[in-house]
Amino acid sequence: MSDLRRRRTMKDKSNLSETIFHSSLIKTQYAEDYALTLQEIYSDVTSVPHFNDKEVLLESWGIEFFYKDTKEQIEWTVILALMAFINQTGCEVSYVLTNQKFKEFAIWQENRCLGKKQLIVSNGIETNTVEVEDEF
Repeated sequence: MSDLRRRRTMKDKSNLSETIFHSSLIKTQYAEDYALTLQEIYSDVTSVPHFNDKEVLLESWGIEFFYKDTKEQIEWTVILALMAFINQTGCEVSYVLTNQKFKEFAIWQENRCLGKKQLIVSNGIETNTVEVEDEF
């Protein structure tokens, strides 16, 4: 049985949104491919200039939105898909990502899965992560 399958059968599946702590993270080709696909979706959504409410269709992904708020919700959904994937599989993927903002979310989740405590500070323009000793 593969390490990933073993991890999957051992953990409690009752609350999939809770952080699953891992002693180490694994690197796999399928995790890299999945993360790069999510990054491409995220980059395509974020790169669309959307100043006024108008119909936007990203044909290659089948994503359609009209309002800027919907665009932002789609961006966040893709980020959550990446973070949930890292959490559930225990795979490390940040090292293959090139979109800096998207990569930061992967690093945050990887650190959470490894039990590292961190404080994330954002001023709306840039985001910084500070490792902390104790929880607040």
